Amino acid sequence: MAVTQVLIALLDEEFTWGAAGEEAAGALLAWTVVSLAGAALGVLVLRKRARAAGVELSAGALDERQTHVLRAVPVSDGWQERVRDELKASERVFLVAERGHEEIHFRWRPGRGDRSVWGSMAFDATAGDVLLDVHDGEGALGVAGLGKGASFAAICQIARTVGLESSGASRG
Repeated sequence: MAVTQVLIALLDEEFTWGAAGEEAAGALLAWTVVSLAGAALGVLVLRKRARAAGVELSAGALDERQTHVLRAVPVSDGWQERVRDELKASERVFLVAERGHEEIHFRWRPGRGDRSVWGSMAFDATAGDVLLDVHDGEGALGVAGLGKGASFAAICQIARTVGLESSGASRG
C-alpha cells in the first residue's frame, strides 16, 4: 500500500519531491502504528492464555521451542495415568507414542488448521513434576507455518487440558 501511494505521488501531474516524501513518511507511520498495535494485541492474548493456564509467561514465549516444568494438580495416586488419559482424549492430539511409564511423545494442533507442533512429556513420579517440551519447526523454508508463539500457545492448551500448572521453572 505504501509503495502504491508513493507511485501515485510520482505519477501525479503536480509532482514534487516534498509531496512524495510526505506520502512515504505518512505510509511508514501508518505501517508502524498498525504493526505496534498488532504486537501489543499478540502480547495481551499470550498473557491471557498464560494466566488462564497457570503457566509463567517469559521473555522467550515467542521462541520456537518451549520447555517448561509443570506440576500436576492435584497430585494424587495415579496422577501420571490421569494426565496421559486426558492428553490422549483431547481432539487436538494425534500420533501419540509412549516410551514406558516415564515418557510420552505426540503431535498437537494449537490452531484450527492442520498445522501442528511436536511435543513430549517426561514424568518425575517422586516430585510430581512433568517436563513438557514443545517445538515447532518442520524445517521447511519458505512454507507458511504456524505463527510466532504457537509453541507457547500449545503449552498453555496442554496445561489446561491435562490439569498442569507452572512449578516456577522453565527452560526456554
